[in-house]
Amino acid sequence: MRNPRNLALAGLILAIYLGLGLTNVLTKAPWCDEAWFASPAYNLAFHGFLGTTVLDPASSTWKTVKLTGIDRHTYWVLPLNLLFNAAAFRAFGFGILPMRLLSLLWGVVALAACGAILWKLTGQRWFALAGVGLIAIDFHFLAQAADGRMDVMAAALGWSGIASYLLLRERSLDRAVAVSQTLAALSLFTHPNGIMLVAMLACTTLYFDRERIRIGSIAIAAVPYLAIAAAWSLYILQSPGDFSTQFLGNAGGRGPTITTPLLALREEISRRYLANYGMASWSSLAGRINVIPLLFFAAGIGACLAIPAIRAHRGYRLLLIWTAIVVFFLTELEGLKTPFYLIYATPLFTVLMVAAAGWFWSKFPRRRIVLAAALAVFCLLQVSRTVIADSRHPRQSTYDPAVAYLREHAGPQAFIMGGAEFIFGLSPEWKILDDIRLGYNTGKKPEIVVIDPAWEDRIQALEETSPEIHAFVKRALDTDFQEVYNHEGYRILVRRAGA
Repeated sequence: MRNPRNLALAGLILAIYLGLGLTNVLTKAPWCDEAWFASPAYNLAFHGFLGTTVLDPASSTWKTVKLTGIDRHTYWVLPLNLLFNAAAFRAFGFGILPMRLLSLLWGVVALAACGAILWKLTGQRWFALAGVGLIAIDFHFLAQAADGRMDVMAAALGWSGIASYLLLRERSLDRAVAVSQTLAALSLFTHPNGIMLVAMLACTTLYFDRERIRIGSIAIAAVPYLAIAAAWSLYILQSPGDFSTQFLGNAGGRGPTITTPLLALREEISRRYLANYGMASWSSLAGRINVIPLLFFAAGIGACLAIPAIRAHRGYRLLLIWTAIVVFFLTELEGLKTPFYLIYATPLFTVLMVAAAGWFWSKFPRRRIVLAAALAVFCLLQVSRTVIADSRHPRQSTYDPAVAYLREHAGPQAFIMGGAEFIFGLSPEWKILDDIRLGYNTGKKPEIVVIDPAWEDRIQALEETSPEIHAFVKRALDTDFQEVYNHEGYRILVRRAGA
């Protein structure tokens, strides 16, 4: 991998990834998840406690999770990403840029780990570079690598665990187990989906070294999980009741899972894949072209399953096993069906497509022009989707003008209810509360209400989930507030005198 040509290709891949990723980082408007996870990190970095003060402990989010005590302790998500963000804020100051750039760096770690894995599994430099290159331009990978959520960190740590095992196992099994399981444990305590990477690592260990595993190896593997769990438990013991309410509430109500397997499969296909690859009911005719990369993935997986020579290859067979683990988990054990979790699946789909393309390239040399043209179309569609998405939804024309209006016409002491993401444009020290119920549970009365497109959707969803709250919100907006700002889906309303 160290010859000049390979290094040049690796550098080119990194440059393309960073170029597309930075475009995402700089143009995408902040959103609620980023703010919900930034708030406790900010409070830890500058005030010494891990509370989410942009959420009301007596209210809830779109998912109706009880948030008891969340302004003092944040228990509804796993802790490691919050700690890393707190460190970034402490070092570089609070803002959306430090948060997203940290995610972008985790993306680099994930790409490097994938490259090491593919090289160790196949011994083929072209396969490692091609796989990493296509992952680096994947629309969904880039979307999460430029977002303030924790998914890319969990994926990067998990893939790094597998890579470290493959790199170290021949020299020292115990060292390989210790390092890989530590990284896998960090992944698991970043996001529960890290369990997929833990399962993949366990499968890899048994696949290559089941005859070498001893009781001591299992004990070594358990240590990092127990150590991190013990440290987290000390934090949980500060308020066990709040932990139970928040964490179990967030874990519940996640839609169809293995208890209804056929419904879960149907929802997985329609909501996770088709809806996010241009086939949603609201997709434009031009947007439906985005289904083509999904068809490439399906063709690549189908070829790998159908061609005996690929199935017989030890490395490719392990990739198929990993894919089966991820697909089963996302289909039958994860019910939200969000696009965020595609970051665990699309890298595997990509490398299987590369494996199939490599087989056809070697077996049908006369068809290489056709194959190269097809792969060029795939790359063009992936890159252009990112570029078009960034050009259509620039933060500068939607979010920033609303922030500027608030800065001009309000102040830090004004009580604002609106999307928590406004802490990035204003400050976490402003009195901003993300409560779409407008104080229904608490009696709190905001002076200003800011409604962005996401808040509009969440308020509309109340009509089905909580009709009485929806009626309260609509009545309050219609009678107690007047609209003073309306631009690109962002609305600002102020309380009427005497209301």
